[in-house]
Amino acid sequence: MKKVLNVTLALALVGGLFVPQQVIAADVGQAICGYVASDHKSRLRDQLRANKIKLKKIYKTMSCNDSSLLRFAMLNDADKAGAFIAKRLSVSILSKAEADGKTVLEWASANGKDSSATVSAIKKRMKI
Repeated sequence: MKKVLNVTLALALVGGLFVPQQVIAADVGQAICGYVASDHKSRLRDQLRANKIKLKKIYKTMSCNDSSLLRFAMLNDADKAGAFIAKRLSVSILSKAEADGKTVLEWASANGKDSSATVSAIKKRMKI
């Protein structure tokens, strides 16, 4: 009887601690978007490091308010976070057109964000 109780208690504890991966990914995604929006470069870096996430691996699939991370940073005037993201992405990713058919630089010039520090970091990374 005591063994059954211990096994049941152990299963209940394990079952209570189990959190689906999708829930964890959603929380991490919200945290990343929040840190970008508030221009917390160090917290963004810590979040990525703590979850062993590389920006170049998630950049294509990650969006904040239907914008890519770099566009979201520029929309929120988050230059420190935007420059951090630009430095972590490859030139090929930065030069590819996104979902709307425009590159990040084309989008920035069309939306009046040419003078932002994020655009400067992208241009420096692309050696333009």
